[in-house]
Formats: sequence, C-alpha cells, structure tokens
Amino acid sequence: MAINLDMTETTCIGVLVLLLGQWVVKRVHFLERYCIPAPAVGGLLFSVINLIGVQTGAFAFVFDQTLKDFFMIAFFSTIGFSASIKIIKKGGIAIVLLFCVSSVMLIIQNLWGVSIARVFDLNPLLGLCAGSISLMGGVGSSAAFAPIMEENGATGGLTFAIASATFGLVMGGLVSGPIAKFLIDRHKLKDKVSAAGKQIDYASIEVDEEATTIEVSNMHKAFFQIIIAMGVGSVISTLIAMTGMVFPAYVGAIFAAAFIRNGGEALHVRVYTKEIDALGNLFLNIFLAMTIMALELWELAALALPLIIILIGQVILLAIYSLTVVYFICGRDYDAAVMSAGFYGYAMGATPNAMASMSAVVEHFDRPSPKAFFTVPIVGGFLMDFAMAVLVIGHMNLVLAGVL
Repeated sequence: MAINLDMTETTCIGVLVLLLGQWVVKRVHFLERYCIPAPAVGGLLFSVINLIGVQTGAFAFVFDQTLKDFFMIAFFSTIGFSASIKIIKKGGIAIVLLFCVSSVMLIIQNLWGVSIARVFDLNPLLGLCAGSISLMGGVGSSAAFAPIMEENGATGGLTFAIASATFGLVMGGLVSGPIAKFLIDRHKLKDKVSAAGKQIDYASIEVDEEATTIEVSNMHKAFFQIIIAMGVGSVISTLIAMTGMVFPAYVGAIFAAAFIRNGGEALHVRVYTKEIDALGNLFLNIFLAMTIMALELWELAALALPLIIILIGQVILLAIYSLTVVYFICGRDYDAAVMSAGFYGYAMGATPNAMASMSAVVEHFDRPSPKAFFTVPIVGGFLMDFAMAVLVIGHMNLVLAGVL
C-alpha cells in the first residue's frame, strides 16, 4: 500500500522526524558526544520504518519533496552570508595555507573513492559520494550533491553518501583529538614558544562585530535578505547553466549572499548575520530531515563491502595527511598540532567535531590556541563549501568524460 504525502504533509513529517531526532540525541550520550545531527538520527529511524514496510509489502511512503529544494537553497545562501573578505584578510597566511591543504585533501578523498569503486566495478560516481561529498562536505553536502550523482547514473548514491557522512562524524570525533596529542607529546610542543617573527594576535581578532544576542525584531529582515539572495542566486545559476556547466542549484545563492555581505560591509549597510545564522540552522535541519527520512536503505546492502573499504582507507589517509602535511605546512608548532586535530575533525566529519576536538585538546594541555580557533571554523565552516561546488562538480564531469 502506497502512502502518498503531499508537499505540506511531507514537510510536516520532516519536522516531526527532526523533533524525534532531537529527543533521541538528548537521551543517548554517544550521539551527543560525537555531534551526530538530530535530523540524521530521526531521519534514519523513519527510513528504517519505511524499509520494513517496503520489504514486507505492507506499506511504502511516497513523498512530495517540492519544499526540500527551497530549504536547501535557503540554507546554503546563509553560508554565503558568512563569507566576509574583511574577516578572511585578518587571518592572513594561516587561512590561505589551511584552505590549500584542505583543497588538496578534498581531491585525494575523491581519487581514493573513485579508484576503489572502479575496482569493484561500480559506478565511479559512487566513489565521489563516499569521498569529499560526504566527508569534507558532511551530511548537508551529501544531501545536496548525491542526488546530482544519482541523476548521472550513480544509483543509491544518496544512501551511500549519508552512510559515509554518518560514519565520518563518528570517526572525526574519535581520531582528531589523539592526532593532536600525539604531535604535541612527540615534539614536546606544550611549552615550546612559536618561531620568532611577526605574529598575528588571533586572540584580539573579532570575528563578528555585532552583538551575539539574536533580536526577534530583526528576524524578518534577515529572512528578507535570504530571500533576496535566493532570487538573485537563481538568476546567477541560470546564467551558469547557459554556459553548459553543471553546478548545484544553490551555488548562485552562495555567490549572491557573499556579494550582499561584502557589499553591505563596504557600504555600511547592516547584514543581519546572527539572525541569518539562526535561520540557516533551522533550514538545514528541516532539509536534512526531509532528505534522510526518504532514504531507500534497501539499496545499501549490495554496496556494503566496497563502502567499508573506501571508508577505512579514508580514515587512514586522512590521519597520515594530518600528521604530516597539515602539521608541517601550518607551522610545526603547538598551534599547528591543534589545527591538525581541527582539520581532521571537519575533513572527516563536520566543523562542530573540529571545534569540540580542539576544545578537548587545549583543555587537556591547559594552553589556548587562538590561531586554531580562528582559522579552522573559517576554512571548515564556509571556504570549503565554495571549493566543494567547483571541485566536486569538476571531478564528476571528468568521471563522465572518462578522464578520471
């Protein structure tokens, strides 16, 4: 029996699934400790129920996901609003270096995933789904990019990506802290002073000059700015599509929002970043819940072995890269060790993982690292989202052309 849900009913179920996930996460310490998103928990629980219904032939949910794209584009536009050139400039070369090593790792994750997928004679785009899309990108990027992979022949790509992203969240929380501890202990960095030379006082840098309190009276203004960014972004996306290039629908909104943010700073026009961030979190949670609850889990069974091999390889590759390349490029000092932990956290899981792991490290060694806490959220929080849009789609086109 098919249970058909219209646009409004599907969104309602998505919200209920989100609330269920929040309830479960608050009561299961493991999920909260490793920053497993509530919509992922609730969505997976619902998708298991749907799986039982489909496998037994008793029922099957059919969703109208019309509003899902709205929430997706709205969320990614809020990412664009965080791209302040003024703030990036304050970070200096540290942000540039971390961004460069992150971009290289993004490529490595994709190459590994595609290679193993080909070994198992699978669609190589599935390898991308278990690469940077789900690991560097996280659950949100998985839900946004994987459907594009499916449209190009990667059957089961969304389920593949969500499973990989969930695995990455756990491993990001487990491995990142020990990486920093190993580096600090081995090189005796706790009491070692950074190299001489001109140093930026990261502790004095204000990431956002606005008050941290969200004002309810400004919420509608923030919403209007998001809608404007989405509208302008739609035009940008249409122009991009006219060139023949394939990009996710939200790319235009990201660029439009970034233009509004930086234009507002230049012209002294207020952009309501705190309220926009709050709305963005709301949009992301509903978008993820609606995406994950509709997963077709029965497609994952045949892909289990190659997925496990890909993900184990990703864990090892990323650990080696963090211990060597990231640590050396970022300065070979205490800050570099903490940044290595943060890098592993967002490259395998998500930025909250990175921040939680770095907090645990500095608390353990009783020494702060303002440089790490300034650079990691900027690079992992939004710069890599810009890189994802270009590099992942570029890789996809190379795969389709038979080059990669």
